[in-house]
Amino acid sequence: MTSAVLTKLLREPLLHFLVIGAALFGVYQWTTGDEAAPDEIVVSAGQIASLQAIFSQTWQRPPTSSEREALIADYIRDEVLYREGVAMGLDRDDVIVRRRIRQKMEFVADLSADVQPTDAELKAFVADHPDRFSGEPRVSFTQVYFPAGAQTANEAEVERLRLALNAGTADASTAGSPLLAGSDFRDLAISDVAQTFGTDFAAWIDKATPGTWQGPVTSGYGTHLVRVSERVEARQLPFEQVRDAARREWLHARKVVAAHALYEELRSRYVIKVEDLPGAPSATVVGAAQ
Repeated sequence: MTSAVLTKLLREPLLHFLVIGAALFGVYQWTTGDEAAPDEIVVSAGQIASLQAIFSQTWQRPPTSSEREALIADYIRDEVLYREGVAMGLDRDDVIVRRRIRQKMEFVADLSADVQPTDAELKAFVADHPDRFSGEPRVSFTQVYFPAGAQTANEAEVERLRLALNAGTADASTAGSPLLAGSDFRDLAISDVAQTFGTDFAAWIDKATPGTWQGPVTSGYGTHLVRVSERVEARQLPFEQVRDAARREWLHARKVVAAHALYEELRSRYVIKVEDLPGAPSATVVGAAQ
């Protein structure tokens, strides 16, 4: 087996799941000891050590002798009530129990995907998803502002001003009303535009053609005529700037794949039948095996 094949194999989510499952089974065997009879409860040395470790971590000191006995007694109480509850079927059809077990299984899948990527893998991931790791478009623009309320110019006046601005017969610096945020904006990221003027205004200006006065467009302040003077398209950022974000997304994507692979592997062990209600259309099972 070549080193490349071995490396690839060692990074497979299902292999990790099997290894972790075996490890968890080994820990369970160590803590529980030999299989006890159905009516026998064995509190092993490993379980006692685990109880003491949890106590020490919580209280920052080891338990006293009496506290240790209380921990053991509480463990036995849990075990007795748990077994009797299971025997009575109280664990069945319990949404909380089902969700908790599902969370534990998904946690196992997460563990199987907990492998740190190499820079080569991250660079390939960035190359495959350039839209996620590029800088925002940036714009420079000038705006003429008309406040909301009674002082707002009517549509005809705004349109006449827009035509005059494009014809060069009106001066933008003296038109409209002053705005505290300013009139001229240079090299702003679209997200900064949204923060100042709102998301609708930012979405509009993101599509505006540079060079002419356009509008009217509204913001949280009121109405505006806008002239975009320059637009710089989104560009690929240096790898060093996106490495941390790429690692987070790579790990998330890997965990999604691992969880899906684990589920499909477990699901393949079952024959699944979904009954139709009388008179109802056939049910569609999302993710059903083909």
